[in-house]
This record gives sequence, C-alpha cells and structure tokens, in this order.
Amino acid sequence: MTTIYPTIAEAIAKSATTAKAPLTPNPTDHVLSRLAFGPTAAARAEIAERGIPAWIAAQIAAGHTYAGYAGDTLVSTQATLLGTSPADAHTFLKLRGNSYGWDLMTQLTQVTLGLQVWSSAQLYEVLVDFFANHLNVVCPRADLWVTRHTFDRDVIRKHALGSFTDMLVASARNAAMLLYLNLAQSSKAAVNENYARELLELHTVGLVYSESDVKNTAKLLTGRTVDSRTLDYTYNPAIHGTGAVRVLGFRHPNSSTADGEAGGDALLRYLAAHPATATRLAHKLCIRLVSDHPSDALVGAVAKAYTGSGTQILPMLDTILRSTEFWASRGQKVRRPAENIVATLRILDTRPATITAALKYLQVMTQQVGNVPLAWDPPNGYPDVAAAWRSASTLLTLWLHHLALSADSWPNAFAKSNKATLYGGTPANSGDAIARLGVRLTGAPLPVAHVQALQTFLGEAATTPVAKSTLHGLLPSLIALILDGPSHAMR
Repeated sequence: MTTIYPTIAEAIAKSATTAKAPLTPNPTDHVLSRLAFGPTAAARAEIAERGIPAWIAAQIAAGHTYAGYAGDTLVSTQATLLGTSPADAHTFLKLRGNSYGWDLMTQLTQVTLGLQVWSSAQLYEVLVDFFANHLNVVCPRADLWVTRHTFDRDVIRKHALGSFTDMLVASARNAAMLLYLNLAQSSKAAVNENYARELLELHTVGLVYSESDVKNTAKLLTGRTVDSRTLDYTYNPAIHGTGAVRVLGFRHPNSSTADGEAGGDALLRYLAAHPATATRLAHKLCIRLVSDHPSDALVGAVAKAYTGSGTQILPMLDTILRSTEFWASRGQKVRRPAENIVATLRILDTRPATITAALKYLQVMTQQVGNVPLAWDPPNGYPDVAAAWRSASTLLTLWLHHLALSADSWPNAFAKSNKATLYGGTPANSGDAIARLGVRLTGAPLPVAHVQALQTFLGEAATTPVAKSTLHGLLPSLIALILDGPSHAMR
C-alpha cells in the first residue's frame, strides 16, 4: 500500500526500511542512485551534513542555476557549438570544408555524457535524460546534422524543470522533431501521419485514439515545416489543410490557413492536459524513479499532481518522493549499461585528465555496450526495465570497463588516482580491506558469499596483514570484481 506523506522528511522517517537483496536499506545511496547518476564521496558527505530533503531542494535550485550545459565548468567548455542556430551551424561547417559534418551531434552526445558524470546539477540531468527518451529524436542522424542540438537545448533542457505543456508545444515547433517524424514533409496535398500518430501514441495519451483522431491531428498540424534558407522551423500557411477537426474531445473549426498554427498549439495543449497523458507520463516517471512495476495508487497520485499543477513536472517528482513506495524500492531498478559506466566513474571519483579525450572515451564505451545516450533509433526511446537489458555480451564488456577504469588504463583520458584512498583509512588486514571497499563502492557491507569469493581471489586469509597482502598487486582487479557484482548493477 502506498502512503503519500505531506513532506519528504516524513516519508523517509515512516517508510519501511527495506531493500531488495543484495542491497540493504540506505536512503542516501538510494536517492543518489535514483535522482543522480550514482553516488560520489562528496555527494554522500553533502547529504550527511545537510540531510536528504535539503539536498533535493539544493538539486532543484542547481538545475535552475546550471540549466543548459553549465553543470560542470570543464564539460561546458566543450559545448562550443550547442548554442548556435541551424543556419550558423551550417555556415560553421561550410567554412571548415565539411558542410554536412556531424560535429554538432557528436558534441551533443559527448557533452551529455560528460554532464551525467560530472555535473553538479544531477537531478536536472536525470530529468533531461527522462524527457529526452520520452520525446525521443535520435542522435545522430544525417538529416538532423544542424538541428538535433536545438531540440536538446530549446525543448528538453529548457523545460525539464517546468511545464510539460510548454515542452510539448516547443517540440512541435522544432525542426529536428519535424524532420525526424516527417511532419516537415506533410502538406494539405500529401498528408504524412507519422508525427500525428507518435504524438498521440508516444508523446501524450497512448493507445486510446482512433484512426480518425490521427487523420484529424495530421491535418491540423500541416503547415509546420522547415525553412530551406534558415534550416529552422517555420509555419507555411500555403500548405496547411483547412476544415473542422475533432480529436478525442477536442474540436477546432480550422477554417482558415491563418489559424492553422494556433489551432495546432491548442490541440497540443489539450493533449498535454488530457487525463490519459497524465496517467501515462506518471507511469513512465514512476518506472524511471521507483520500480519496473509501480503501483496503480502511486501512478494515480502522481498523475493527480500533474493535472492539479497545470502539467508541471516538479510536482510529479515531489509526489513520488513523498511516497512510501519510493523509499521502500531500493534494489528494484537495474542500471542501463551507460548508467553503469557513468556510475562507475562517479563512485571511483574519476576526473578527466584531458576533457576532450575523456568525452571521446565515454562515447566509445557506451557505444561498446549499445547504449549511447540519445542514440535510440525508434521514436519510443530507450527501454527502462531490467528485462530489456539482459545481454551476456554487454555484461562482459561492462566488466572490462570496470577493470580498465579501476586500473587507470586510459591515463590520457582519465586522471590517475591512488585507489588505496578508497579504503577510507588504513585497513587492519586483508579482510578489513575487502569490507571497507565493499561499503565504499556499494554503500553497504557485501554479502558473506561475495566476501568469501573476493578473499579466495586474493588467495590469502582475511587476517593477512596488508603489508604482506596480495592487495598491492591485485587492488585494481579487486575493485573491478566488486563493481562487477549485482550491487553496483542496481540503480
């Protein structure tokens, strides 16, 4: 049974202290795994000092302060092209002798990854990731070479802490979305229904529409296209199809070409506020933040918060965080492969040696596990449930990355560090070293069977003094083995 308390602090205090094995109850690591891309030593210390509710409030403030690409000073220096218009981007590429280069899309992917690892506005990045998947526009794609970054900047990041209605309206006026789902090619002479169908099915109400709803939506949205000179969104009344439309409970006379754009915006606002959209969006956000199978009671409460606030995003988040279901769900989410890599860098407190090389390696690593951010080709976004990510190949590749990162194998990309500092002091012996690393890397003591397996790997008794231990040569491998375990695999 889900209870929604008046405050986050009450929900934490009164929720059952449960966790799915092998994880154990740990509200600090739980919130840093769900509202951030994984714990760091600094984030744990901040929560210990300020408390979880204050940390969450600070994260919301940071999302406003560091909106866009400002979450990390070093990463932001690499976002040099992400503020440009499509026309300016095209001019830039032409001057470099590569008019159709993918420079901007590559930069967007790499900066996205860098911010997931190092941004101080982690909650903002989590919401950006969620809505980038909800309104998915694949990156890279050839015909989006100078527009895809504007979708991330002007649609997702601009509205991630605001109104979903505003985000949806902005998405239907963005050149990248229009090109991706063929609305840019739709006209009264040749209506293309692709965007209309995905708008209803994926972006808003879900499978409650009729074929007539799709056709009417497609007709009302004709005229939205891409200007061949600016390469940006424009409304062309000459290709807008007129005639009254009815979509679910929405009606519009659509009597003139001049009203087409305003009529389309009115439909988008209607769809964003529709109860079916509220339920669908609430369900997806609960899957992202709580569990693969959230209760109907929680989904209903989150949907009510969305509707009651006029489609604001943060009240949905607040309702989830005031629920007992959220705080009792530790261990019920699996990290997607890219999240596992990002969380590995965060828990090891890895910093860039050279930021350009670090971002490039991050992109390569996520390519190797089939989970580059923004790169999901179909319009439904990356799946976010455990069953979608069962792959022996991906698991083995993740293990190789764990070992490479713990062994400082890419010194040109990531700064070397003294991994012995992960003990958090001086271990009394080999067994104590394993225990300390387990808590530091997973947030809880390791299961007895895991400890025994790690001790066997070291080939020595737990009482072996550190001075005589094989840890001197095997520490990177030991760290990697702990990260290979199921505890680090959980979000």
